[in-house]
Amino acid sequence: MQQLKIIPLGGCGEIGKNMTVVEQGDDIIVIDAGLSFPTEDMHGVDIVIPDITYLKENRKRIKGIVLTHGHEDHVGALAYIINDLKVPIYGSRLTIELAKRKLNERFPDKDLDLKVLKPEESFTLGSFEVEPIHVTHSLPDSYAIALWTQIGIVLFTGDFKFDFTPIDGKLTEMSRFGELGDEGVALLLSDSTNAESAGWSPSERVVTDGFRKVFANAQGRVLITTFASNIHRMQQAFNVAQEMGRMVAVAGRRMEQTIGIANSLKMIQLPEDTYIRLEDCDKFDDREIVILTTGSQGEPLAALNRMANEEYPRMKIRQGDTVVYSARPIPGNEAAIWQTVNRLFRQGAKVVYGRDANVHVSGHAYAEELKMMINLTRPHYIAPVHGEPRHQAAYSRLAQEMGYSEESIIVLDNGSQLVVEKDGAYMADRVPCGRVLVDSSGYAGVTDELLRDRRNLASDGVVFVNVAIDSDAGKIVGSPDLVTKGVMAPNGEIDRLKEVLDDLLRNLSRAELKDTAGVHQDVSDVTRKFLKKTMNKRPLVVASVVDV
Repeated sequence: MQQLKIIPLGGCGEIGKNMTVVEQGDDIIVIDAGLSFPTEDMHGVDIVIPDITYLKENRKRIKGIVLTHGHEDHVGALAYIINDLKVPIYGSRLTIELAKRKLNERFPDKDLDLKVLKPEESFTLGSFEVEPIHVTHSLPDSYAIALWTQIGIVLFTGDFKFDFTPIDGKLTEMSRFGELGDEGVALLLSDSTNAESAGWSPSERVVTDGFRKVFANAQGRVLITTFASNIHRMQQAFNVAQEMGRMVAVAGRRMEQTIGIANSLKMIQLPEDTYIRLEDCDKFDDREIVILTTGSQGEPLAALNRMANEEYPRMKIRQGDTVVYSARPIPGNEAAIWQTVNRLFRQGAKVVYGRDANVHVSGHAYAEELKMMINLTRPHYIAPVHGEPRHQAAYSRLAQEMGYSEESIIVLDNGSQLVVEKDGAYMADRVPCGRVLVDSSGYAGVTDELLRDRRNLASDGVVFVNVAIDSDAGKIVGSPDLVTKGVMAPNGEIDRLKEVLDDLLRNLSRAELKDTAGVHQDVSDVTRKFLKKTMNKRPLVVASVVDV
């Protein structure tokens, strides 16, 4: 029986860590391999990546990973999974260069199988025919991916918008999408991030006028923070700076690297008389300086956050500086961003942010553009992806307004297994799916249990309980020793806990005292129950039973 399976491992019901498995017969291809950022309560976690248990179990069937574009939420997991999968990686020139940078940092000596795709040039990957189609996004060289399968054309839009005045002059290939619609699209998997936003998304050109206004009104230096990969935004900063007689410097290693890559691919134009080193800024008047900087998401080690904390050695925030936030907060990063913004205000900077300032536009299609994609491709089935449940629900409403039935609109979740056949579609059993937490050392294995301990430690502190026993004699040696760190306990409660533990240990039989593991468990359980009952706290309890 001819059938196709679609299995999202990330990016459905959430923003970030986009990864989708497409399965046909004995062949698997993977669309994207992204990361997401941790929430505030994920202490010690730097990034979150998809759980690839299903892919590891089927690694011999995987023909390759096809990337839509080079943003971290689509390529950021590659460095943590490629050692397990060892498959070719396909993407545009810029996407491959950005991915290569990340992979080489983690595996400097690894021989990588990276293949560059050209738009509208199809190729065969196992039993699939694959065609990349150019789309407009906030990053150049972005693709939608069309797959010719046993059940018809399956189209992944990737991140897209219809911008008719893009910075690089390259439009979304609307005519090609129309041709695919004429051929017959069986399934459209569409970006749904901005499905709640009515109308059409503003053109990237709007930001140029926003920058002009900010530069004209600024009394000192202008600092612009955006994603390190936002080449179009950086190009606009260079263009307006040159137009208004300002020099441009860059603060942030990742952004410097991206500019270098884009320049080598001729995807950014750097005016020779405008681009200077950060260390040379003091040679010019403050009104002649623009600084592009990382840190738009409040990242602790990014240049702007370190400036806000007065910890950045290469420059300091000055009274009269204007800081422009040319990026939208990623869900989960808001608190860190506002903390940085407040610190910048305290140092005397003016901070410009928000839609009204016209210093940022989204790279994702609004409602009317999503409808346009549906009209062009006329799919039989539609699946909104790349969004939270509210975005997927809003997209579903749009599709229903266009005449699609509920049965034709398939809302996927991570781990869902959609089976599409010539005469229908249905949901099969879920596959193993979850998240993998990566710490600052690059260790991809922070468990939920460890995370729970960290949360308890951060919110309620830690209690150390030390007990000495003589297991040969079957008796206690002295009283239990208690040490607390970060525990707010009413007067006398810790002494009461010590008395409770004394009673526990005195009532244990000689045989029970010889079982050190059992004593350890009893001490831990009694301590936790006492603290929960008397103080409604759940501190981390570290019990130590020493046999002397």
